[in-house]
Amino acid sequence: MVLLSFDTEEFDVPRENGVDISLETSMKVSTEGTERILDVLRQNGVHATFFCTGTFAENAPQTMLRILDEGHEVACHGVDHFHPQQSDVIRSKQIVEAVTSKPAYGYRQPRMFPVSDDDIEQAGYRYNSSLHPAFIPGRYMHLGEPRTPFYKGRVLEIPASVTPWLRLPVFWLACHHYPQWLYHKLCLWTLRHDGQFVIYFHPWEFVDLCAHPEWNIPYVIRRHTGQEMVRRLDALIQTFKKARAPFGTYNEFTTAYEESHNPASRV
Repeated sequence: MVLLSFDTEEFDVPRENGVDISLETSMKVSTEGTERILDVLRQNGVHATFFCTGTFAENAPQTMLRILDEGHEVACHGVDHFHPQQSDVIRSKQIVEAVTSKPAYGYRQPRMFPVSDDDIEQAGYRYNSSLHPAFIPGRYMHLGEPRTPFYKGRVLEIPASVTPWLRLPVFWLACHHYPQWLYHKLCLWTLRHDGQFVIYFHPWEFVDLCAHPEWNIPYVIRRHTGQEMVRRLDALIQTFKKARAPFGTYNEFTTAYEESHNPASRV
């Protein structure tokens, strides 16, 4: 199963590089990108999971409604993306559920930072996708962690996919920079080896960041953004469809995993 996901947050990349940006502008960028993503998903007839911050959910109710109306899952991604707090695990669930009037079953910590397993379970989440076990120095270097889904207590951990050998990253930045033929080959190899492919993008990738030098965004991030990223997402989905790979939400995957692994016997 292909598990597409989008970390749907207020655009704060300029703030990471010392440039102030208003909430109005950051929301405009993220909302525009989300709408473009939804267009691609609708055209291809596939569903995905949108990990939304509380701030995004509260400030983009119409976009949230479209996400739900078109059959996608909404999960949680903290509250303020730039200033994550321990209390966000619970607060983001409260906010997102209040906006959507639907239960939020999953969580992903902003920037894949560590998050308390106890807090995740006590908040009532079914799954947590806050781990990127890649061979990259820094916060993604988790070589001692499993590459594929596993349980911690009653919560299913769903790591972002990395290649079976060397743990090469195949996440959003890889889609921007790898030659597309190689990137698609690595994605299909990982899917066939693991049985699932877990990937995430951000709405702001689908806005032309090169058109805004005032935001001081590094080239490694702004390369191939905007309409080129729309094309790349569409091409990636088409590659999976040609391989007859099914698409599903993280909650659907969690249900299927539970049925096949009987988590009750693990507690």
